[in-house]
Amino acid sequence: MTGDRSVEAEVVPDGTKGLRRLQKVRKLNENPTWVNRDLYRLMYEEDLYILAYENIKSSPGNMTAGADGETIDGFSMKQVRRIIETMKDQTFTFTRARRTYIPKANGKLRPLGIPSPKDKVVQEVLRLILTSIYDNEKPTFLEYSHGFRAQRGTHTALKQVRSWHSVNWFVEGDIKGCFDNIDHGTLIQVLKKRVGDQRFLDLIWKALKAGYLEGTTQVNSLAGTPQGSIVSPILANIYLHEFDLWMDRFIADNEKGAKKRINPAYTAIVKARLRLLKKGASKTSEEVLSLDKQMRQTASFMHNDPNFVRIKYIRYADDWLVAIDGPNELAKRLKGEATAFFREELKLELSADKTHIRHARAESAKFLGTYITIGSGDETGVHRRIRTKSGQMFTRRINVAHLTYMNAPKDELVKRLNERGFCDRKGTPQARTAWIVQDDHVIVERYGQILTGILNYYSFVDNPLALKHIQQILHFSCAKTLCRKHQLSLMKLFRMRRLELVTPKRWDSDGKPTAYISLPLKRKWAKNRAAFLINTETVDVIGMGIDKRTRSKLDRPCAICGNPDDVEMHHLRHVRKSKAVGFAAVMSAINRKQIPVCSDCHLKIHAGKYDGIKLSDFALPKLAKA
Repeated sequence: MTGDRSVEAEVVPDGTKGLRRLQKVRKLNENPTWVNRDLYRLMYEEDLYILAYENIKSSPGNMTAGADGETIDGFSMKQVRRIIETMKDQTFTFTRARRTYIPKANGKLRPLGIPSPKDKVVQEVLRLILTSIYDNEKPTFLEYSHGFRAQRGTHTALKQVRSWHSVNWFVEGDIKGCFDNIDHGTLIQVLKKRVGDQRFLDLIWKALKAGYLEGTTQVNSLAGTPQGSIVSPILANIYLHEFDLWMDRFIADNEKGAKKRINPAYTAIVKARLRLLKKGASKTSEEVLSLDKQMRQTASFMHNDPNFVRIKYIRYADDWLVAIDGPNELAKRLKGEATAFFREELKLELSADKTHIRHARAESAKFLGTYITIGSGDETGVHRRIRTKSGQMFTRRINVAHLTYMNAPKDELVKRLNERGFCDRKGTPQARTAWIVQDDHVIVERYGQILTGILNYYSFVDNPLALKHIQQILHFSCAKTLCRKHQLSLMKLFRMRRLELVTPKRWDSDGKPTAYISLPLKRKWAKNRAAFLINTETVDVIGMGIDKRTRSKLDRPCAICGNPDDVEMHHLRHVRKSKAVGFAAVMSAINRKQIPVCSDCHLKIHAGKYDGIKLSDFALPKLAKA
């Protein structure tokens, strides 16, 4: 079906016209065959740019200058209107991104492009539109895809993997430099399946071809979606959706059998147990208990039934994993055909030395930083609480043969902590000397953030004691850092601040502590295989967007003098309240990072002429605090 209907026909309230049109786009694209032929005019709508600004204004890195030397500080409605004028005459161009490099987990460097502020806002508008097409209430994207999608993430993907019981083979997929090698021409052809608006496609083409600055050298983009670009993740998802569709067909073509054949060995044990009971043996007799144990350790169905095949698949961005309950020949064929599909259809290469077929019970596959394996059948069983229809609770011991096991990579975590200076190569904690110059509460807070991040990410693993070891490293590294700073022994420090390193973080005018911070140490290390951190709350995307647009200060008067003309947004770099001075102290006091100011007041702020000003001196103090 093609989109000949205009998405501009309905009358909408002032200030939300673009958002209402975007809602209609979302609704139309619930039909997976809909082709959008009227998208580019959405780039004329002021409210979409206001929403885009609101979405990105507080993102880390916005105060880092792009290649044009500009930051998000000073962004204004005047710039929005200037962008819209260039959209209307199609003269808008993206500025080359400034390339920088950030460290990867493997020690290598990842290139990152820093776009200009106007480019970030335009990219966010593009992302909003593309999301409305591909990831609405009835998404085009398939259930296999979890990366960079609302209400999905690493834990939704790993939770799905947790249910992959009784598989024989894993196929780990690694795409060589996926984001850097996406073919621009192929991407446009993929987009044309749902986008029939050439001007909109031309705008995306401009974004892809913008290039970057490597120092002072201008480099043109021949392939890839620039890493660091706001629109890159959804473009990559649209591109790799083609592989999801291919996998969907492969699964449909190769799965067979309604259910596995019953395991004769299991049946024999069950019959032997029944015979004993019929002869009068007690359920607690040694012979019956022995058979019970054998039953728990024996799969009830044939593990290698040739007439039964099941294939599981999951993808998070460019990281994907397949599990096969079937023969090794099928895993080999999948790997070969997937390699050919990527090469011929998507112009991408699978890394030969990183794309593996692994025996699911003898080897571990690695997906999203987690080692995954299948139980060998030797496990003794687990207890599960069961509720009857009457509401009574009882404990049942269940068969765990061939369940999925997921482990945190302890050695890799220790290695990363060593590389960052928290421990030596053997995992012995050491002081993080680079942090000694920080306030005590800042040191404790940083350690707490790292510890919480690791414990939350691996909340579901089957080897929680590995995480206990990681906590011990960070705990004693933090203690040693404070000891080094204050020339104390560990014993004296723990006597002063207890095991959790309780540290003051705020004080009253007399210097008496009013608030404290401590390390969030975990005390209990029981395994919880279902402890995935998933947000299931449904979000009204358009309603939330309208609310953000309504509350936006981007088109409001100057909060300091009340001037409604030539207003731009003043952005505060991240400064802790205790460190804030000058005008930053006022913004820290009202806990705001952005306020609207006229260009004259903005110049005075940066010149230090408003240092010492009070909120009561503002013409519009409520606007500043809103």
